[in-house]
Amino acid sequence: MKSKKKKIQKSPFEQSAKEQMVTTSDGCEIRVLSFTDVKNPREDITVFFVPGMFSIFPRWEPVVQELNENYPVYYVESREKITSKLVKKAKFDIPRHAMDLADVEKALGLDKKKYITISSSLAGASVLENHAQKTMTPLGSILVSPGVEFHFPRWVLFVLRIVPPFVIQMLKPLISWLVGDVRVDKKNEPEQSAQYKRSLKEADPRKMRKNILSIAHYNGWDILPKIKDRLILIGATLDTVHESDFAHNVAKALTNCSFIDLGTNKAAHDTPLVELTGKFMQELAGTGPKLVSELIQE
Repeated sequence: MKSKKKKIQKSPFEQSAKEQMVTTSDGCEIRVLSFTDVKNPREDITVFFVPGMFSIFPRWEPVVQELNENYPVYYVESREKITSKLVKKAKFDIPRHAMDLADVEKALGLDKKKYITISSSLAGASVLENHAQKTMTPLGSILVSPGVEFHFPRWVLFVLRIVPPFVIQMLKPLISWLVGDVRVDKKNEPEQSAQYKRSLKEADPRKMRKNILSIAHYNGWDILPKIKDRLILIGATLDTVHESDFAHNVAKALTNCSFIDLGTNKAAHDTPLVELTGKFMQELAGTGPKLVSELIQE
């Protein structure tokens, strides 16, 4: 399945990365941005960063840039992104997404290094799959509102099944309004609203359709008790898109997990997340205390 190339706006920081396409085990290619020029190195631990579904780099740029002051960061884009190159009949289910991450880990040589993963939403589901199957070897993981199951309205799934991609492209303004203005608390989370709208504008309708239909009935609750690795789960009580109670229940189902509520979606995509990552690095390096569940609000 080939995608039409679209011009992607890049900031100077994004352009500073080493950009490469990593071939996955089924022949698809996904984009990886490597930020390895570290100004003030701290713990000898690398960050394997995987954004959420359809999420674009500008949404996470402040976090990646701050992290890169102290750590090498590999920013890995999943296959539903506009940047991917897919084979015919490419799969989009969660196990396939998880396999992609394991493929990238080995391609980058991270399976022989110390690293953590930071992931969000869909990517969180993929990371949890790898923890359960032991197909990746991070020291620990930070998960921002990870998807253990995905709740799409039935009418959305119905429309996606019967509507061809070119019609979805025409409906993007409506979808953008529903997600960016109705679902998101635009008044309190303007950055989240703006980034969702841009993400939808740049999304590939074919990939968007296939990805949503492939993950719509995923349920990963049964794998959580298998995971014994050290995890930090980030919730945002005031985020109207990702339910904090849901995230808290995921954390409780994990044996070695601390639940940190950052309050807002903005905090979960900005400096508070970076500061929390620094503390987690210290814990894993044995130079700081173990993080405990707490509420941190700006």
